[in-house]
Amino acid sequence: MPNSMTGFGQASVSGRNMSADVIVRCVNGKHLKTKMHLGINMPAVAERIGALVAEYVRRGSVDVSVRLDWSGAGGVAFNERVITSYVQQLRHITAKLGLPAEIRAEQVAMLPGAVMTEGVSVHEADRVWAKVRPVVREALDKMVRMRASEGRKLAAELKRACSRMDRLLKRIESQIPKAGTQYRERLTARVSALLKDAGSRLEPGSLAREIIMFAERADISEELCRMRAHIDHCLEALGADGSGRKLEFIAQEMHREANTMASKASDPVMTELIIDLRGEVDSVREQVLNLE
Repeated sequence: MPNSMTGFGQASVSGRNMSADVIVRCVNGKHLKTKMHLGINMPAVAERIGALVAEYVRRGSVDVSVRLDWSGAGGVAFNERVITSYVQQLRHITAKLGLPAEIRAEQVAMLPGAVMTEGVSVHEADRVWAKVRPVVREALDKMVRMRASEGRKLAAELKRACSRMDRLLKRIESQIPKAGTQYRERLTARVSALLKDAGSRLEPGSLAREIIMFAERADISEELCRMRAHIDHCLEALGADGSGRKLEFIAQEMHREANTMASKASDPVMTELIIDLRGEVDSVREQVLNLE
């Protein structure tokens, strides 16, 4: 079944020369979009993380944060210019707002750009990646498990919504003959009263033609048929992996059919049932946006 696009995973590793803490978050998105925060300038490592994320995720906005403490041959250095700018701005803001002015060096050092690498070689980047890769995979595995768990919950709720919609369709269908009868009775009473005041008689043929025209205008049999087909397609898609886009399209078509039925309904009971149906459809449209 489809996965949720919302997930979180965290993993860490600690060693003699290097320790890493990886946090992966994912939220809804039409396409795969990955943002990375490494803390140090290693484009080769960032590129490999992006490729690894693409192995796990089809759709969604993924945020990968890697906190890396590394002592390599090239070494690391504090970016004095960036840190000075951070401290000056923090002091200005705290003074302006009247906040406590305690600024800790280790906290400033964790801000983006405060630490930079110097002379990082390809060999050193490979060594860092060899250490970081299993940690990133572990965090991604945890995120994927959360997405799968959320996906199962969403799929279960969508299946219940489909069952509720099917029951509503049966009630709407059972109301169709009653709606025609009630319209005929209302029309007969109204026309008879008007003709009585005018001293004329009601012609059965004219009344029958009007009733037939009403039946044609109010016929929702095609919409009911298509809505049932959409429900079947929705249930089928919920059993497949990576069907979020398909479910979005199905939900949009459900919305179209429900609106058409609402425009044709004239019976108060049927109108109320269709309003309930539209509520279920809107719920489905909202929830399928969370599926991959």
